Amino acid sequence: MILAVVLAALLLLFLLIRNHVGVPFLAMIAGVSVYEAFGVQFADTINQWIPAIDPWWGRLGLYLFFVFVMPLILYLRSGKSGLFGVPRIIEAIIFALLLTILIADPLASLFSFDNYARDIANWIEGIRGIIMIVGVIFAYVDVMFFRSGKIS
Repeated sequence: MILAVVLAALLLLFLLIRNHVGVPFLAMIAGVSVYEAFGVQFADTINQWIPAIDPWWGRLGLYLFFVFVMPLILYLRSGKSGLFGVPRIIEAIIFALLLTILIADPLASLFSFDNYARDIANWIEGIRGIIMIVGVIFAYVDVMFFRSGKIS
């Protein structure tokens, strides 16, 4: 149930605010890449400096910071999107779906998933590659062609 709530909340946020999704989407993908390349070592280094922080919590916090918090801050600070209509709705759905699936594992470790949440996670995981490809295409279009709500 938690995944449905997170997905619905993110989708509602992205549909109502209607900001540029391009840069936050690319930042989210960059955050995943950075975490996969350096995150565990960085979290372990932080744990050596501050032993009071449990390594698991450090890794979880660092992952959520790179993949969820920073892209969400970038989204809230970006200008209004130039996309409208169906492309804008598709872009919001893709961003919400991918963000939900990327934080599904941390959410599963914090909350117990019911069958409905596992079904949602499995369904989204099955189409993750398609979501990422279409999302990157929309992100590049959003970044390259739209500025301040006007076509450049």
